[in-house]
Amino acid sequence: MLRSNQFKVNELWIAIKLNQRSLLVQDEPYDIYVLMDAASTYVFGHLLSKVADENPEEGEVEALFKKAWETKRQWPEKLIVPERSLAQDVFSKQAEKHGIAFSTVRLADLTSIVGPVKKSFASALK
Repeated sequence: MLRSNQFKVNELWIAIKLNQRSLLVQDEPYDIYVLMDAASTYVFGHLLSKVADENPEEGEVEALFKKAWETKRQWPEKLIVPERSLAQDVFSKQAEKHGIAFSTVRLADLTSIVGPVKKSFASALK
C-alpha cells in the first residue's frame, strides 16, 4: 500500500476517478477525475467526463495538466493511475508528452492517499 509520507512533494502525481457512481448533471451521467500530488494530497483540479464518452477528452486532460503546471511550475517524476482505469490512455499520453514516467497500480494500493479525498467528495454530495 502506498502512503503519502513515502514521497516528496511533486515526486508522484495521481490521476483518479473520484465517484463510484455516475453523477447526474442536467440529467446526463458524468464521472469526476482529479489530478493530485501524492505527498501533500493537494488536488490540482478536476474535470467532468460524460459517462457515454467513457474517457475524459484529451483537451480536458491537457487543461488539467496545464492547471497543475501553473500551480507547481514543475512536472512530477511519475504519474500513476489505477489499473484498468478507463482514463489510463488519455492520462498516459499527457505524461509522455511532458516526459513524466507513467505506471498503473492496484486501486487498493492508493486507498490511504486518495481515500480521504474520496470520502470528502462523497460527503459533500449528501
